[in-house]
Amino acid sequence: MAAPNAAAEDDGVILSLVLDTKKGNSFLLILDACSFTELARAEIPHPIPFGSHGQYYEQI
Repeated sequence: MAAPNAAAEDDGVILSLVLDTKKGNSFLLILDACSFTELARAEIPHPIPFGSHGQYYEQI
């Protein structure tokens, strides 16, 4: 997600949904797009399984 009035290509943040199978929950990880430093984490009290995004199926 680009920062408002971004001056460089990597001015902004990266949002990543993480599934923690050991804890049985998920969280939204917010990273600085330039350094990949963790800026914030939003814990979700239940798992959000991976969906069909990025998966490809053969047409029949």
